[in-house]
Amino acid sequence: MLTDILIDIQQRERGAPLAPELILELRELAREFGVEEGPPWLLSMFLAVQHGRAVDPPVFFEFEGSDPYSYLAEVASLLGWKYESEGEYNNIEFPKLGWRIYISNEASSPTGKSGSKYDVAPLPWSPGK
Repeated sequence: MLTDILIDIQQRERGAPLAPELILELRELAREFGVEEGPPWLLSMFLAVQHGRAVDPPVFFEFEGSDPYSYLAEVASLLGWKYESEGEYNNIEFPKLGWRIYISNEASSPTGKSGSKYDVAPLPWSPGK
């Protein structure tokens, strides 16, 4: 499921189909990191980009381990995304689609639980984009 979403996003971002070898590599990464069917926040985040939907206010989620974050770094490198990971946040931009994902890793729930939160927003328009 996640891989199919990312394939669609990447093909629309690049304006071209992905090579079969790249698709196989994406599927293998998802299996390796155990993220093909979740966690739910990861799927929801990319579904929002795929469907052009802003997510605001940010959605809180509890930290479940580093695998999803490691997966994001691997996929970003593989697909050539504009990706920043500074520990306290992760930022992914899709300039052609006009969307960005921002994950804050210094969040708390209304009940005081520590975790992260993400939002999906349109990129600011600027001349030449």
